[in-house]
Amino acid sequence: MPSDRGNGLAMRTGFLLDTYAKRYAVDLAVVLVAGGTNEVTPFVKARTLRVIVLPPGAPDTHFALLGSMSNPEARLAAFRHYGRPSITARLNVGLERTLLGFTDDTSYRLVHVSRLYLASLAATWMPGGMRPLCLVLDCDEDDARAYRRLARLNRNWGRDRLAAWADAEADAFKALATQWLPRFDLRLAASSSEARWLGARVGGTGITVIPNVVPGSAAGTAPRRKGGGHREILFVGNMSYLPNIDAAMWFALRIWPKLRSAVPYPLRFIIAGPGAPREVMDLARRPDIVVAGGFDDVAPLYRRATLAVVPIRAGGGTRIKLLESAKYGVPVVATRFGAEGTGLRSGQELLLADSELDFATSCARLLTDGGLASRLAARALARVSRDFAAGRLASRLLAAIDAHCDTGVK
Repeated sequence: MPSDRGNGLAMRTGFLLDTYAKRYAVDLAVVLVAGGTNEVTPFVKARTLRVIVLPPGAPDTHFALLGSMSNPEARLAAFRHYGRPSITARLNVGLERTLLGFTDDTSYRLVHVSRLYLASLAATWMPGGMRPLCLVLDCDEDDARAYRRLARLNRNWGRDRLAAWADAEADAFKALATQWLPRFDLRLAASSSEARWLGARVGGTGITVIPNVVPGSAAGTAPRRKGGGHREILFVGNMSYLPNIDAAMWFALRIWPKLRSAVPYPLRFIIAGPGAPREVMDLARRPDIVVAGGFDDVAPLYRRATLAVVPIRAGGGTRIKLLESAKYGVPVVATRFGAEGTGLRSGQELLLADSELDFATSCARLLTDGGLASRLAARALARVSRDFAAGRLASRLLAAIDAHCDTGVK
């Protein structure tokens, strides 16, 4: 469900919805294949003419049959033969008919699809159908590349079967991109690196970069932190997502002990986000680690934080958590992968480190050098306020539509 808060996908679709609502009367169909709420919020109601929420249907017959196979190797072989990403299995005929009933005979100037795995739902408006004047696909990230990284991460965790399945998902997404990307007038990605990879999937087909926006308006002032006591180091993320689980565990088990021994005052590591599995919850047995769970508002978390960490080693897209940290004036240490797609520079707007020792040393620098921490935080705030501002990126998106499509609106 599009939103101005919450997880990265919800906020990205929220920004896109808000942009379209400035120009068009919007019909919104939300297909809950990736989970989430079916609540139509005031944010959505204020920006739409009509809304329908489509719960995913039963998996198609082929996918249901392979799911019933008891032999893991045979099931994986059947999935490779299936050839489609598993998330598309619930986009069945019944769901498509419901969507067509909702759109009826409406003549749309523009049809937008968020994420490659929903691309087939736009077939009605493609050549031979009721084609709109502009057909837009927001890929956000290169799913094939993200699944390759998840495969490597699973192997690092000793989960070889899950790694093999992730590799099969990557192959399926690569084929899906080849099939569907050329059929859209305008294709979007969240960063230049994602755009390069997506373009390479289809022989250099142009991809327009529309970054994730900094959530809300820039704070403009330093956060209000508590004086005395523990200094809080914050990590924010959906803790049901393996790259976030890996990041939290890597920091807590490998980096945290080195950091505590390098800093002369008490620290507390806060892990904030819903869906934490047992291995993450068990970290809270330590007196200096807190697993905070879900939250409605990130502002209090950042206002208490002295430092934010983004120790991500896999995944895709642009880490909105890094933009959030900059917005609230909190200095950041991140892996190079964790900062990918933002353009933020080590030593200028944040510190980058990929090894355990370098990450701990960088955190210690910012915790003990208040001047450096303040300078990096101020530059990061200025950078994201300029390069990731919603108004600026909304104008870029509408200009791209005008350049690629004859919408009749200039």
